[in-house]
Amino acid sequence: MNVILPKERRRTRAETELEAAFARVGAGLPGAGREAAFARFAGTGLPHRRIEAYHYTDLRALIASAPEPAGRPSLSAATAAVGADVFAAVGAARVVLVDGWFSPKLSDLSGLGDGVTVASICDTLSSGGSADGLGRLIGPGSAAESDPLVALASAFWTDGIVVRVAPGATMERPLEIRHLASGASVTACVRHLIEVGAGAKAEFLESHESPDGVAIHAHTLTELVVGDGAEATLIDRQREGDQAVRLSSLAVSLGDGAKFDHTLATLGAKLARTQIFATLGAKADLQTRGVTLAKGGTHADATLVVEHVGPGGTSRELYKSAVDDEATSVFQGRITVAKTAQKTDGRMGAHAVLLSDRAEAQAKPELEIFADDVACAHGATVAEIDDTLKFYLMSRGIPADETERLLIHAFLGEVTDAVPHEAVREAIAAEIDGWIDGRGK
Repeated sequence: MNVILPKERRRTRAETELEAAFARVGAGLPGAGREAAFARFAGTGLPHRRIEAYHYTDLRALIASAPEPAGRPSLSAATAAVGADVFAAVGAARVVLVDGWFSPKLSDLSGLGDGVTVASICDTLSSGGSADGLGRLIGPGSAAESDPLVALASAFWTDGIVVRVAPGATMERPLEIRHLASGASVTACVRHLIEVGAGAKAEFLESHESPDGVAIHAHTLTELVVGDGAEATLIDRQREGDQAVRLSSLAVSLGDGAKFDHTLATLGAKLARTQIFATLGAKADLQTRGVTLAKGGTHADATLVVEHVGPGGTSRELYKSAVDDEATSVFQGRITVAKTAQKTDGRMGAHAVLLSDRAEAQAKPELEIFADDVACAHGATVAEIDDTLKFYLMSRGIPADETERLLIHAFLGEVTDAVPHEAVREAIAAEIDGWIDGRGK
């Protein structure tokens, strides 16, 4: 592998390490197109503030080094990584990946129903099979194709899963995709392909976990295709350790009349960026919401690119952040309405509450409209806890710490109350309680 970063600028330590790592391991990874993907990444290197989409999240400055790519962990190391499952009450089937590698012995794929198949990408390709459809949403001309993080994940992924739900089938129990860390300081890259056939129904949970004190870099690239008239739900919970870097990219295609309900809960990581690239067909419906909790010196970014290409589509995007200490939250969102997407209804909101005078929140919602018969709007607010409301509750005998708990929950409640699954809703609410209790510790 002789791909190198451009010489006209000085490379950072992390970029040099990524180049060296790809030269060592790139040729031995399954699948095609890796050299081209790394070449795309090499065109920019780690994205920086002069790239508009990364203006508030300068990864060249925030990522000092890149750990070694993860090898397949031993079964004992994988087993040791398994802790309490916050979604245990859901009763979901389970796919477990440790350091980016699928672990069949820790997974449970029973009870998903007829017409549902789940397989490891790495095992599929190694056995001579194919992962048809991989890359269809990040090809030439797509919003994701030019993104440096998408290119980096496309070059380095080691494993992932292929999920296919046949047309008209209904998934009989949710599928949890659980990402764990063995405790080693590694770079773990995962790639998923999920196809929900026309008229099918499917529910997915995704959970990302790693221990404190471990400098793991975790990249996830997911392509989700929701066919005509199909319905899919994805709840993505990210709770990485205090030294972790979590980078996630989700490319979504909604067919005509398709519905997709998405929830993002960013609950921990030294640096987290989740980006969503969504394309909506005629009368498609996208509901995406997010809650971010940030404290210490952490940096959390949620970036959305929503493209309406068919007429009569609906999209709702609502993201809220609670930011404490010297942490930073970022929201960037763009709704684009093509000329062919008349009668689009799109609404985007981003709101943050600052719990410290050193906390920072950035919000940049955008509309780009080329059709003339639409109903679109966006808004953003950044504020502190309302002292009047706090005084009112305290005057009724409620202690100050409980008052703040109630007000933070009330602020985030518009997002958390909309989570469609009750057990998941309760699990996320409990984690918010734990985060509030841990403030200042």
